[in-house]
Amino acid sequence: MTKIVYLIASHSNPDQIVRLVKKLKTGNPESQVLIHHDQSKSSLSPTSFEHINNVHILEDYVPVEWADFSMVEMELRCINWLIDNSVTFDWLIFLSGQDYPIQPISQIEQFLQNTEYDGFMEYFPVQEPPETAWQWGKDLGIERYFFRYYKLPASLKTIVYKLYRVVNWQPLVRIRAGKFGARIAIRCVSTPFTPEFQCYAGSQWHTLSYRCIQYIHQFVQRNPAFVEHYRNTLVPDESFIQSILLNQSMLKIVNDNKRYISWTPPYPAIMGVQDFESMITSGKHFARKFDDKVDAKVIDMLDKYIEEYRDNREEYSYSPSDLSKV
Repeated sequence: MTKIVYLIASHSNPDQIVRLVKKLKTGNPESQVLIHHDQSKSSLSPTSFEHINNVHILEDYVPVEWADFSMVEMELRCINWLIDNSVTFDWLIFLSGQDYPIQPISQIEQFLQNTEYDGFMEYFPVQEPPETAWQWGKDLGIERYFFRYYKLPASLKTIVYKLYRVVNWQPLVRIRAGKFGARIAIRCVSTPFTPEFQCYAGSQWHTLSYRCIQYIHQFVQRNPAFVEHYRNTLVPDESFIQSILLNQSMLKIVNDNKRYISWTPPYPAIMGVQDFESMITSGKHFARKFDDKVDAKVIDMLDKYIEEYRDNREEYSYSPSDLSKV
């Protein structure tokens, strides 16, 4: 049986995280779960999992800020913990606390056991975003990863918004404001990127083999200048891992992270009952985002679907009329 580590990054709604962990462990009691919970945002106690084996909450957590390098640092710290503690695994599935499986865990893990590929993640060259990456303008990748950003006082956000068009028309300086506060950036004199080592981007959520995780770990140790460059970029978690893995031709990466996401631009939508059929027929492994305070019924429906599928295997077929029975 393939050995899985589920890495969960979370910061809110502890009850929903507990529910996710129980669903993963019910699917495979032998799997490992490592949780990075930002305790500065909300509290998640280890006692929530005291009767569940192989669940660990990282004590040395990183206070995470959106669009900041802390998003990358959090995952790297978890990878270091796994390697330092000699945790054996074949695959690492990176989830948020608002993800949930939309297929039986046994089916997901069987897929990974049988695949010939090394990883599943969304990716594209930042200077050539596909039409499907609707949130990426042609210059967004350059603005994020070819400029060096400096934080400004949050009190300047309103001023930065007003000056955005005035300043950003020219090629050397950028100002940005958003959930991350306010920042000013200067075009880098040099970057790690060359025609032979391209800058890639895509969603931060992925499913990677141990071979990929080991390569990331070694690459980071050997290339501190690469890490330092990303430390001063914007939204580095949507490029850092892609740029490491996609420039290694020996790794076979599928351009599909096996996540179902619906959008209410510019953010992922909260899944509801209306999304149920689209999710389970999507061929994806997990969906996001869920919020049991907004729509808990859709999670109940997924539990019922997965349980009945598991109990009946090929004999079970979904019917839309099942919606009324949950």
